[in-house]
Amino acid sequence: MRVTNPATNPELLKALGQHFIASKFDMKDLIRTICTSQTYQLSAIPNDWNQDDKQNFSRYFPKRLNAEVLLDAIDELTLSKSRFSGVPQSTSAVALPDNAFNSYFLTVFGRPEASSACECERSSDANLTQSLHLQSSQEIQQKVAGPRAAQLAADKARSHEDKISELYLVAFSRQPEPEEIAIAMAHITKNEEDPKRAYEDIIWALINTKEFLFNH
Repeated sequence: MRVTNPATNPELLKALGQHFIASKFDMKDLIRTICTSQTYQLSAIPNDWNQDDKQNFSRYFPKRLNAEVLLDAIDELTLSKSRFSGVPQSTSAVALPDNAFNSYFLTVFGRPEASSACECERSSDANLTQSLHLQSSQEIQQKVAGPRAAQLAADKARSHEDKISELYLVAFSRQPEPEEIAIAMAHITKNEEDPKRAYEDIIWALINTKEFLFNH
């Protein structure tokens, strides 16, 4: 918000400012207004008319989740909480008071060092180090083997289909497609002597999908 970075739509910025004042500076109301707007909810899937448009906001361009959001999403899916020294155990990555907390995950996924006030310090670019960390790092393997997989494997009251649906709802906020259920069920059947390992594999696979890693 500066003279050298003018608004792409000054009228919209002014209208949002007036709305913010009218709501007595209610930040939640402002965020709700933006997120429920038609523009914000546009699909990331292009059509014949907007596939090359990169400046008129005619569609959404998928972006990888910010480092802190992604770590919290993995923690939620695996039920394996990340721990940061010097803050309560319940503190999430997005709630850390500053960037002085050591976390290899957050560093790899582009958390800014806060050496300046510029948002350009944050990187959303994907790279090989990130892929390798998600696929084979000890940190991710420990989370995948955490409470979620153990609880699902120990739950005998529900069917595997119901438990697979739970994972998809937590990971993607949607029900799995029939083909996705069939693939997961085949893997569970293949590893019926070790269901916990089967659920660990499914959770690992979900984490490494573009649908999980990107905001659409």
